[in-house]
Amino acid sequence: MDSTSVGDGEEDFFEETVWIAAPESLLEGQLIYHPMVEAREAVLLLSPHPHFAGTMDNNVIRSLSSSLPRAGYSVLRFNYPGVGGSSIELAAGLSAFDYWDSVEKEQRFDAALVPALAAFDFLRQCLGPSLQRVHVVGYSFGAAVGLLLTHFRPMIPSVTAISMPWISRYSYGFLPACRGSKYFITGDRDFTYEPEVQARVWPTIPEPKDFQLVDDDHFFRQSEERLAARVVKNLLVAGEVRCQ
Repeated sequence: MDSTSVGDGEEDFFEETVWIAAPESLLEGQLIYHPMVEAREAVLLLSPHPHFAGTMDNNVIRSLSSSLPRAGYSVLRFNYPGVGGSSIELAAGLSAFDYWDSVEKEQRFDAALVPALAAFDFLRQCLGPSLQRVHVVGYSFGAAVGLLLTHFRPMIPSVTAISMPWISRYSYGFLPACRGSKYFITGDRDFTYEPEVQARVWPTIPEPKDFQLVDDDHFFRQSEERLAARVVKNLLVAGEVRCQ
């Protein structure tokens, strides 16, 4: 693993390149942590769809991976199979582009579930016994993946879903079974936000939940720091809810 020190003085933390074994893939990731502090809270970041700036260096994902450690969280971000340095095993003649194109056309949020599970388990195992909670923060396509992840890892205390697509052609049948605290952050100018769809689906989502409509678009360019502050606030609230 390649390690780089980031920060200044007491706020130093390390960023390491890690490799995560997943079925039919080896995932490239970046783990950020404080080397001199026992990790108690961590966050798994889930990127957008690979055809829509869906890498771990996306502006929102990268900004969060910088801001969250300063708030005391260890952070893991990673590339989906076939993206960046992450490998993918496919049938002969099928490219990674073709694979992810079919995922988008078929609206298969679960296509990223297996690598997300592998990354979540890796994060829990590598940070040691002091780790108490691993939260999930997903952006766009990653928001839906993060919510789906709670079906299989009920210990997830919270999911923050940034720019969750609220589009009439999508199916949201997986939402009623989502566990933990759920925080939705949506820009009022988001091209994937159809208010009537959100209003229709909202009653099916179990408590605790919160919908935050903010003055922004889908991409949060030039407002990443404000978004990160809101995410941190949600994580703090989730910690309080968990302790009640």
